[in-house]
Amino acid sequence: MSRSDAATVDVCFLLLENFSLISFASAIEPLRIANKVLKHNSFNYRCCTVDGLDAIASNGSVMRADCALDQIAHADLLAVCSSDDVERVRLTPKQKALIRQLAKRVDGVAGICTGAYVLADLGLLDGRACTIHWEYADLFRELFPRAHLVDNLIQADGRFLTCAGGTAAIDLMVGFIAEVHGSAVASDVADIALHHDMRSGDERQHTLLRDDLEMVPKKLRGCIDLMTEHVSEPLSLQEIGSRMCVSPRQLQRDFHKYLNCAPLEYYSKIRLDIARQMVRRTSMRIIDIGIACGFSSGSHFSKRYRAAHGLSPAQDRELRGRIRKN
Repeated sequence: MSRSDAATVDVCFLLLENFSLISFASAIEPLRIANKVLKHNSFNYRCCTVDGLDAIASNGSVMRADCALDQIAHADLLAVCSSDDVERVRLTPKQKALIRQLAKRVDGVAGICTGAYVLADLGLLDGRACTIHWEYADLFRELFPRAHLVDNLIQADGRFLTCAGGTAAIDLMVGFIAEVHGSAVASDVADIALHHDMRSGDERQHTLLRDDLEMVPKKLRGCIDLMTEHVSEPLSLQEIGSRMCVSPRQLQRDFHKYLNCAPLEYYSKIRLDIARQMVRRTSMRIIDIGIACGFSSGSHFSKRYRAAHGLSPAQDRELRGRIRKN
C-alpha cells in the first residue's frame, strides 16, 4: 500500500515504562535518515507517554516526552515501545481505553520489542498473527491464546505490525518507509544506516532454536517445533509421530543420531527451558509456571527444575532479582 502522495506521515512513539532504548532508536532513526534522503520532512515523529512525563529506558536513560497520550488526536502510525518486565507495566483503565481509541483512529499500529504484549493485553491482536521478542514468546502464548504468535523477526497482519525488538526494529521501519516512498528510498536509508543485510522479516529468531539445528533434518525440526507448541499438555511420542507421519521408532533413532538424546528427554529439556524463561522473566506464580509447562505438581516441577538447573525455581528467581538490582 503506497502512501507516496502523503505530504507528511505522522508517527507517534508511545514509550512505556522501562522501554528498550535499542529498539526505539532502531525504529526512529530510519525516519530521520529518510527525511535526510528526501531533503524534506516527509516523516514527523514524536514521543509520548501515558502521563506526559519523561520516559525512563531499560538502561536508565531518560527520553523527553513531547506530550501525553491524551494529547494525540491522530497519527498515521502508533508505535508502542516496551521491553523487559512489560507484564509489570501498570496501565489504568482510562489509559488502556485511550490506547484502544487511538489505535482505532490511526492507519497503522506497531508493537516494538515486547509492545505486542501490550497490544494483546488490550485485545487488539485477537485472531491476528504477531511476533514478540523470544524471551517473552512462551509467556505470551500462555496468556494470549487468541493471538497467533510466530517467531519471525517481523510480522504484519492488516494494519498491525510487530517486531521482535533489537535491530529488527530497523527492518520494520525500513519496510514502512518502502510502503510510503518505495524501495529505492528505503534502500538508501538502509545504506546510510550501514544496514546492508536488509531482512524481509520472515526470518526466524535464531535464539528460539534451542540447539544448533542447521544440520538437523527438516522433519526432525518439525517435531521440535511441535514439542515447543505443546508444552502445557505434552504430546506422547506416538502423537508426535502420527502428526509428523513418522514412526516412534524412527523418531528414537533420529533424536539419538542428531541430538544425542531420546525424544522425550529433549521434550523435557524444551519444557524446562521455557519454564526457566518464565521464572526469570515474569512474575507468574511458580506453581502456575509448572502447570503451564506440563508438570503434574509443584513438587515434581521443582525437583525436575533443580536437576536441570542446579537450584529450585524460587531460588533461581531470587538470584535473578538480586543480579538485576546490582
